[in-house]
Amino acid sequence: MKAWKKLLATVTAVTALTLAATVGASACTTIYVGGNLTEEGTPFVARTEDYGSDMNKLWFISEAGHFKKGDKFLGCPEYGEFEWTFTHDSYRFTYFTNDIYNGKCPECGQENPTHWSYTEFGTNEKGLSVSATETISGNAEVKKIDPNVQEKVDGVVGIEETDIPTILLAEAASAREGIELLAKIYDEYGAFFDSGIFVCDQKETWYIENCSGTQYVAIKLNEDLIFLEPNIAVIGLVDLNDTDNVIASEKLIEVAQQAGTFVGDADKNIIDFRASYANLGTEESPRVGTPRMSDGLKFLDKDSDYTPADLFADNTKFTISNVKDGKLGPFYTNIKVDRKLTKDDVFNYYKLSSIGKPSNQEIEIFQLFKDEPVQTGTVGWVGVGNMSNNVFIPYYPLLLEDQYEGYQVSTQVVTQSDKVPEGFHTWTTRNDGMYVEYPENWRDSFYFTFEGLGGYILYAEEITGKPVSAEDKQYVLDQLSALQKEFYAEFEKMDPKDTTEVGKDMAKRAHEKGLELIDYLLEKSYKRPFTDVITKDWYFKASQYAFEKGFMQGVGDGVFDGGSTLTREMVLQILYVMAGEPAVEGGSFDNLTADDWYANAVNWAAEQGLLAGLAEGGSFEAGVFITREQVAKVLYLYAGSPKAEAELAFTDADSVSAGCLDAMRWAVKAGVINGMGDDTLNPQGTITRAQAAQMLMQFDKLEK
Repeated sequence: MKAWKKLLATVTAVTALTLAATVGASACTTIYVGGNLTEEGTPFVARTEDYGSDMNKLWFISEAGHFKKGDKFLGCPEYGEFEWTFTHDSYRFTYFTNDIYNGKCPECGQENPTHWSYTEFGTNEKGLSVSATETISGNAEVKKIDPNVQEKVDGVVGIEETDIPTILLAEAASAREGIELLAKIYDEYGAFFDSGIFVCDQKETWYIENCSGTQYVAIKLNEDLIFLEPNIAVIGLVDLNDTDNVIASEKLIEVAQQAGTFVGDADKNIIDFRASYANLGTEESPRVGTPRMSDGLKFLDKDSDYTPADLFADNTKFTISNVKDGKLGPFYTNIKVDRKLTKDDVFNYYKLSSIGKPSNQEIEIFQLFKDEPVQTGTVGWVGVGNMSNNVFIPYYPLLLEDQYEGYQVSTQVVTQSDKVPEGFHTWTTRNDGMYVEYPENWRDSFYFTFEGLGGYILYAEEITGKPVSAEDKQYVLDQLSALQKEFYAEFEKMDPKDTTEVGKDMAKRAHEKGLELIDYLLEKSYKRPFTDVITKDWYFKASQYAFEKGFMQGVGDGVFDGGSTLTREMVLQILYVMAGEPAVEGGSFDNLTADDWYANAVNWAAEQGLLAGLAEGGSFEAGVFITREQVAKVLYLYAGSPKAEAELAFTDADSVSAGCLDAMRWAVKAGVINGMGDDTLNPQGTITRAQAAQMLMQFDKLEK
């Protein structure tokens, strides 16, 4: 998981403010379930890469010998350009990476880069799998003693997430070899960022955390263990003497002691790694991955009811330890599980609302079979894009010869705009809310299809003005669930040697289903009435309400024109329509004719006694802009002149006309009119269509 990452952004000086998307901090999420806790008797090793919904993720195979013995590897310059010399010809391995569209690294901007951009998951020909990384955060005092190695000196800089899978998968032949290699790299080079990493094969699964530059602890996981890791260190009290199951940096205790953060028993070689090294946050802002941690605990045990305060006060509710009652034992957590877990449970964990979301980029869940031949000892369950509405496709990575083309379609990054895009788009809460327009060939991309499906469902109200209905949400889930069951059945009876073709077929069907569901939702979606009103406009709901109620239809061609001002007859016409356009007998004004489009509205208003201050001497002067206080007066009279006692606590309250004072008092108290945002009412100011829509919506709801 990327802790911090920079995408080159281009801001164009146009009204639309369209820019290449930028991304913020990540939120990857991990779960490990030991085989004794699952119905299938197999462990599951799982982690999402989370970072943003802005750029495509691709899946490839690096063939054996791609890197030759003696070749010099240079990592991404954005992260120090880690250097490595390969000790042998590289093994064959699968890997996910960022899309280097048109030959430009999205991280550093380098043209035709020789490095890959963020390899995340993979399995090599020896059966070694790597999932890197879950970004965590170290204690500031520790970092004063052992800072992250982010400045290159004499060719040495710390290794970073973007390069860890590549180096380990190319070099190591087993989980033990892989974890020892990573530990050696931390010893000799250091770490660029703080992280948690899985290194596993069908026989062993290791998990390693570092919260500083060169100090770390790795633990071998067992079949009775379960833990969750939502961007926090979770390795707790560890007896370092258990060398069969623990690999730790030589100065782990010493550095914490120097920093004044050590918690444990140095004489017994025991350290609470989280307490000594991690950034724990504060009681007011605890770093416990909430709500992902509390949601996950509740998902595993329906009776769990932990709050962030509970988890902050007692980290042992979720941390990993091999010390119990003062004695060394197997690694365990105090996490409760109220059932034997299935693969559906593992998959559905990633569909929890706090976990399955637009920041998801991809996941490969490793299911490990100890008694199978190495070629079938690892199953990778792959999901790409937003996990909230997705399917997981199984593969035998060691037998995989190629991947579905939709995993390898290159696209531009998305663009953001405060104007409604013409093409398919979703929404982002960044930049105070922006439309996210997908690249032209997004339908060819597996990633953007499922990112779009989940993002549209989540943000439909911001995109169109109305949320996706509960029935349609369930329809999507039911369709994907049925497809997932088909994949389970087909994989069970599949000959392993057919994993490439069967996997391609499953991915193609999943891709097609995702597009089908997007089209289904678009066909049923609410069609916004006005192209010039977007959901973050303060009057969006009012304009929509006025349109749906039929009393404001816009100015033509789908334009609302919220900034234009209204005249007397325009407001009276709107109110007349709201009243149902009742029949009018005769006329009250000599200067009105039947050809005047507003004649009935004005005559009706006269019958209702609403024209005080708007018409004098038997004539009605059209084309005169109406003021805010005059609109309030019309509505006040139409409401029956209710009693109004509220004081006008605005700096310009004394500018309200005497004849409109009661009306303004009533309108303010009833919520029909609000201030201008600067502690003024502006009673003598003209009223815009946007302001009128807001007032009339509030008035109409008041009447109900």
